[in-house]
Amino acid sequence: MPNHDSSSGCTRTFTDRHIHGIAGVDFATSHVAEIRAALELLATRRTTGVTASLPTVTVDVVAATLDRLRGVYTAGALNGVHLEGPFLASDYAGAHPHRALLAPDSSAGRAFLETVLEHQSVSSMVTMMTVAPELTGFKELAARLVHHGIEPALGHTGATYEQMLDGIDAVHALTGRPVVITHLYNAMRGFHHRDPGPLLAVLEAAQSDRVIVELIADGHHVDFELIRWWFQHYPGAVRLVSDASAATNVADRGPLVEKPPRLGHVLLRHDPQRGPRLATGSTIASGGQDLLAIHEALVAADFDHELICAAMR
Repeated sequence: MPNHDSSSGCTRTFTDRHIHGIAGVDFATSHVAEIRAALELLATRRTTGVTASLPTVTVDVVAATLDRLRGVYTAGALNGVHLEGPFLASDYAGAHPHRALLAPDSSAGRAFLETVLEHQSVSSMVTMMTVAPELTGFKELAARLVHHGIEPALGHTGATYEQMLDGIDAVHALTGRPVVITHLYNAMRGFHHRDPGPLLAVLEAAQSDRVIVELIADGHHVDFELIRWWFQHYPGAVRLVSDASAATNVADRGPLVEKPPRLGHVLLRHDPQRGPRLATGSTIASGGQDLLAIHEALVAADFDHELICAAMR
């Protein structure tokens, strides 16, 4: 692919549809003033469209967070809110706290959903929720989400090939739009020739334009050559996201908030060599770069500049 010099006067801005925070600020738990400062910082780095991603949190925290973010949303500073959980597969939860995961058909799961939908009736702020399609009650959950203007995305999953294909079919039938796959490959069961799992279903759906695949191109989550393959074969299906968190810093700047970085309920640590990690372990916990840094790294690796920008739409 031809390289286009990113310093040649391009002023195109980016939209990040999966970002938990930046530079010490956690969208799920930080104060409004801190969140506004984080959004202002992102805007100086050309990310002017932000969907605040909330990790798996308990029902009281999600209620308080939605209340806190509503003013930021109604003021036009946020494009919406993405709930990444709590309806995720426990074996593929990644940095999400297992104690807060819920089943859609459980009483606690139904209570969580009702809380979200009550807030949604006040303002349609929640735009997407990531769910694992193999969970019992998935189809009923997906139907309720779509009815209330919330797009079901599929991820954090150990689904079989059949379960993933069925999940894609179900959501596509409800929305008529390509189904978002939350950070493809990460927190997802891998491919095996005797048990292809969810990845084969996603690849097949890409052939018929029925999926949008999120890719975290921070140099830690997905190999650049695999990202290049997606741009070569299904460029229209690619959505580049940062998945950044409070433990993600930006070039030549320290954190905006001088306190241990968080991802909702869990503490993180900044690791510039390997990407943000859980404070108490080695698990990678979020993206290591914002979209501008990702853009510059991909251009330097000879990716097509126009395709990169289109994937940050």
